[in-house]
Amino acid sequence: MGNLQSWDFYEFHFGAARLKHYLVESHDVQNQAMLLYEWNSDISAAFWGSLGHLEVGLRNAIDRQMNLRHEAKGRSGNWIFDDSRELGRNAGRGQRNHAYPYADIDTAISRVRRNRMPIDPGQVISEISFGFWHQMVSKSQMFLWPDLVAAFPYMKGRNQLLVSTKVGELRELRNRIGHHHRIWASDLDQKFKDLVALAGYIHPDFGRWIKVESRVPLILSERPI
Repeated sequence: MGNLQSWDFYEFHFGAARLKHYLVESHDVQNQAMLLYEWNSDISAAFWGSLGHLEVGLRNAIDRQMNLRHEAKGRSGNWIFDDSRELGRNAGRGQRNHAYPYADIDTAISRVRRNRMPIDPGQVISEISFGFWHQMVSKSQMFLWPDLVAAFPYMKGRNQLLVSTKVGELRELRNRIGHHHRIWASDLDQKFKDLVALAGYIHPDFGRWIKVESRVPLILSERPI
């Protein structure tokens, strides 16, 4: 932070409507509003990195358990292609057969094809959105929880709602960052604690590693207002 331009520069490029929230928070002090705008970008970037680590760890943890489930049921192929069509069995009335979460899988397969990569499970899983993994631990897929709870062996109890809530809230934060929204109005200290806690449910070393590697705590301490 610190490479401030004029307020006219900020308004021209970022828009008065977007900046008004920063002005209100800064009590109409333009320099403070510009500092907050830059800080919001810095904290967003820091969270983006930590959220990326969590997402990859989460999907790998779920993938491991779903592979074990698939093998235990004596099914061929890979669970991600879901030949039994069980992932969408709780789709609402009137939804097409290829309902969510299959739409996410289809989108991932399309991306793999566009990238001219082989349609194998690893490639497809790497292209699936965070929303899919949230869906996998949500109430709508509750029938999977007896198998998926083992993805979080260091969580006390078997609390599906706890995992689903944390994943959902972190997903919302990720989406806000991805759309370049302001996140300074959120309880970012608590969001980071939730992120570390969720990683720790997968393995304590994973949670500790994210906490040590992340720039989030340092940037939180530098909030200009």
